[in-house]
Amino acid sequence: MESRTRRATRADVARAAGVSTAVVSYVMNGGPRPVAPETAARVRSVVEELGYRPNQTARALNLGTTHTIGLVLMDTLNPFFAELAQAIERTASARGYQLFVAESHGDPEVEKQLVAELTARQIDGLLLMSSGDRWRDPTPPDPSDPRTVMLDCAGPVAGRHTIGPDARAGAGAAVAHLAEKHGRRRIGLIIGPDGLATPDPRIVGWREEIAARGLEEGPIAIDEWSNAGGYRAARRLWETGTLPDALFVSSDAQAVGAVRALHEAGVDIPRECPIVSFDGTRAGSYTWPALTSARQPVRAMADLALDLIADVGSTAQHHSFPVDLVVRESCGCPLAPPVASVAADR
Repeated sequence: MESRTRRATRADVARAAGVSTAVVSYVMNGGPRPVAPETAARVRSVVEELGYRPNQTARALNLGTTHTIGLVLMDTLNPFFAELAQAIERTASARGYQLFVAESHGDPEVEKQLVAELTARQIDGLLLMSSGDRWRDPTPPDPSDPRTVMLDCAGPVAGRHTIGPDARAGAGAAVAHLAEKHGRRRIGLIIGPDGLATPDPRIVGWREEIAARGLEEGPIAIDEWSNAGGYRAARRLWETGTLPDALFVSSDAQAVGAVRALHEAGVDIPRECPIVSFDGTRAGSYTWPALTSARQPVRAMADLALDLIADVGSTAQHHSFPVDLVVRESCGCPLAPPVASVAADR
């Protein structure tokens, strides 16, 4: 009766099965020592009868690992962040890790609290995505902290593993495509505040390519990194009469909003104002017209992030990933391949 009114323990199983607690452990963990088949069967029968469940926390402490990883994102609704989180979850699961996902909303104080809470759970590793320069912590990492990989970074951070896209080259490729393939001479920019760095490499790449080609630098519209932010930015350009003859939009999330705003204003995309964005998410293939976008390789990023968590002795450094231009219709190119084949490339 006592074992029915409280959670059964390993000692309860051992007593009922007439074996030692060590034998129960060997049966439940498949070793390290062999157990006679008859004895193992008796132990499993008692485990089932008592409803015994091993204490995973205690087991983790004994093994020195919890097989858990924390992931802190800024915005789970952003399509790029959502796709990266999905890729990380799949990779982590395939490697036997459980993933704890939290959202900081871009607030540094919330972020600190989340990191502290995840660390208290004795996670094996932390994948951290912060905004702008807030992740440039001048203090060296604490040796007791979980192994940490910084995501969505523009460059190295002292003492940290960092992963990020070559956003400067991606922005340059977007401008080059609009100029070479579609003859655009005045290319504007929609971007959010506090981006990958100060200045944001997408701004740098946009400016450098425009200058190198002798083009006219169009207006910059800054608003939040969201559908609503892109919508407001595009509306302002239209309403103030400053809409350029092409736009580079620094995220797919903003570009979705910008497309709607220009449709509402009666602007013909792509004839009057072609658009190229950054991220290359699946969401971009469902706008009308579908977004041409500089695509980040989320699967490769997720694989490397988990590799770095597992590789305890690796030297901290920055890992930059090239982006490739996914050509769809928003820039004025012909109809892209079917959506299914584009999604499969992710």
